[in-house]
Amino acid sequence: MKVIEKIEIKSFRSFGNRKKSKTQIIKIEDLNIFSGANDSGKSNILRALNLFFNQRTNLDSFLDFNNDFFQKEKIDKDDIKQELITIKITFWNERNKGKNQKSENIRLPEKFWVSRKWLKNSKFSSFQEDDGVAIAFKKEKGENFEKFFQDDQKTLLLNVKPNLSRQLTEFLDSIQYHYVPAIKDKSYFSHLYGELQKTLLKEENSNVNKHKDAFQNAIQSSTLKLMEEFKKVINNENLNISAAFELPNLINLFRTLNVQTGQVNLLYRGDGVQAKLIPEILYFIALTELEMKPSKLKKGEKTKKYFIWGFEEPENSYEYKNAQLLANRFRDVFANNVQIFLTTHSFNFLSIDGKNVATYRVWKDEDIQSSRISKIRKESSGTFDFEGNDFHDTDRLNEELGVFQLNQKLEKLYLEIEERKIKLIEEDKKLQKRILETEKPLLISEGNNKLFLDKAKEFYFPESDFEILNQKELGDKEMLKLFNFLLKTQNREPKKIFILDCDAKEVYNKMENLKTEYLIPYIFDTNEENTKIPKGIENLFDEYLFSEDVYTETVKKEEYGGTTILNRFDKNKFEKFICQERNKREDFIRFEPLFIRLKQYFDKKN
Repeated sequence: MKVIEKIEIKSFRSFGNRKKSKTQIIKIEDLNIFSGANDSGKSNILRALNLFFNQRTNLDSFLDFNNDFFQKEKIDKDDIKQELITIKITFWNERNKGKNQKSENIRLPEKFWVSRKWLKNSKFSSFQEDDGVAIAFKKEKGENFEKFFQDDQKTLLLNVKPNLSRQLTEFLDSIQYHYVPAIKDKSYFSHLYGELQKTLLKEENSNVNKHKDAFQNAIQSSTLKLMEEFKKVINNENLNISAAFELPNLINLFRTLNVQTGQVNLLYRGDGVQAKLIPEILYFIALTELEMKPSKLKKGEKTKKYFIWGFEEPENSYEYKNAQLLANRFRDVFANNVQIFLTTHSFNFLSIDGKNVATYRVWKDEDIQSSRISKIRKESSGTFDFEGNDFHDTDRLNEELGVFQLNQKLEKLYLEIEERKIKLIEEDKKLQKRILETEKPLLISEGNNKLFLDKAKEFYFPESDFEILNQKELGDKEMLKLFNFLLKTQNREPKKIFILDCDAKEVYNKMENLKTEYLIPYIFDTNEENTKIPKGIENLFDEYLFSEDVYTETVKKEEYGGTTILNRFDKNKFEKFICQERNKREDFIRFEPLFIRLKQYFDKKN
C-alpha cells in the first residue's frame, strides 16, 4: 500500500545539503529495500521518517540538534551552511484521485508534498511546516482554479484555505508510522505492546474496557474495609480525602505484560522466535485499525487509515530457510496494507523481486563526506545497474547481488526439496494407514509399476484375490523403511510381499534377513539380454520392444547460452504401448516366476 511517493532529506545525520544536489528517494513502491555497507546511512532514512511522523529520531529520543545535524570536517563552496534540518515527503493520496475534477469540490489533492524543518534552537522536536497543497490543488482544478484563488492567482481564498488545511491535518493524523530498530530488546517489546494496547482500547465497548471496569470494581470492593480504616486516619488529621484504589493508565500497564509461549516467557525464547512476533503484531494492529467503525470509537479517538513501517534488518535472528519465507511474507502479505521501508544485509530481501518492490543502494560519497542513495535497476540480461550517474561501482554491486541471486536459486531449490519431503511424509502416512487397514494380501511395489503388475496378473494369476499397491516416489530405500515399520507394528495377517526391481539387491538382502511368514521380499532377476534398459521393471521386457518412436521423448534444455536436445525414456508412453496396444502374454514372460511364487505363498495357510 503506497502512501509516500518521494522523500527528500537535508542536513540530517549522514545526509548533507549541497547546491544543485538533492538527496532524494524516488520511484518508491509498497516495499522498499535499502542495502549498503555498515555506517553508510541506511538506518538514517528510517530515522528521518520517524522524526517526520513521530517527532523522534530513535524509538524514544527527541531531536538533539547538535548530534543529529549533518557534521562535516571541511565545508566547501557547494555546501549550504544554513543550520536547518529538512525532511520533505511527497504523498500519494489515492482515495482522492479525480475528486477535484468536479467543479465545486474542495478536496485534498491526489499528490502533494509536506516539508518539516527543524531549527538549531528547536525544543522537543518542534518544527516549522510548509506544504505544496495549494499548488497541487490549483493543478488539479485546471481551468476552473480561478474561483478558488485570490486575485494574485497564488493565494487560496479565505474559505478554501482552512478547508484544505483541516483535510491535510486529518490526512497526516491518519498515518501511523512504526519504527522498528535493529536491536529488538525488552524495551522495544514494551513499546510494541503499548502500541497494541492503544489500538485495543479505542473502541468504546471493547472487551478490554469492559473488563477494566469490572476489575477496578472488584479491587475497590475487596479493599473497602481497608479504605474505611484509612479514611478514619485521614479524618483524624482533619483532611477531607476519599481514598480508593484505581487502575493506572492501561497502556502503561500493558507495557509491563509478559507474553507466555507454552511454559516459557517469550523474552526467554530464542531471538528468532521473538523476532517472528514483531511483524505479526504490527500487521494485526493495521488490520484491526482498518476494520474499526467510527461509530464504535470512544470520544476523542480516531482510527488510522495508512500504515508505514521503518524496519531495520528484519532478517536478524532468522535461520536460512525462514528468512526467505519472511521476505516473501513482507512482499506478498504485509505490503498489501502497509508501506514498508527496510534496511537489510540479507540476500533473501535484496534479491526479492516484484512489481511492488523497489531496491536502493545507500553509499558514502567520500568526496563530499555525505550519504547518497541510488536506485538499483535490474537489466534484461540479469545484471544490475543504477539509475542516474552518481554511483559507478556496478562491478561491486553485481558481485554482491549476483551471489544473492545464486543463493536465491539455491534457496528456492532447498524449499522445493523441503516441500517434497513434507509431501512424501504425508504420502507415507497414508500408505501405512492403508496397509494396516486392508484385509487382503498385498503386493507392495517399488516405483510406479502397478499397471505392469496388473497386466501380468491378468495373464498369470487372474483368479487371485490380492491387492497391488505402489506410490510413485516409493524407491527401494523407502520400501525398506516401510518394511521396518511393519515389523515394528508386529502386523501379521494378511501377507505383504515387497516387490523390488533387479537393481535393488542391497535392500533385498536386508529384507531377506528380516523377513517373517507375513512380510516377504521378492526381487526380479536381471534380464541380461536387455541392454537398453539395464534396470527397473522395464528391464524385464525384450529389447526389440523399445523402438525410438515408442519410448523416447525429446526435451529441450536451455543452458550456457545454448540449447541441448535430450532424449529420455517416456514410461507412460511405453506402458500404453505394452499394456494396451500390444497386450500380449509373451511380452510378460519374465513376470511369470513372480506369480508362481505368489501362488506358493497364498496356498500356505496364514
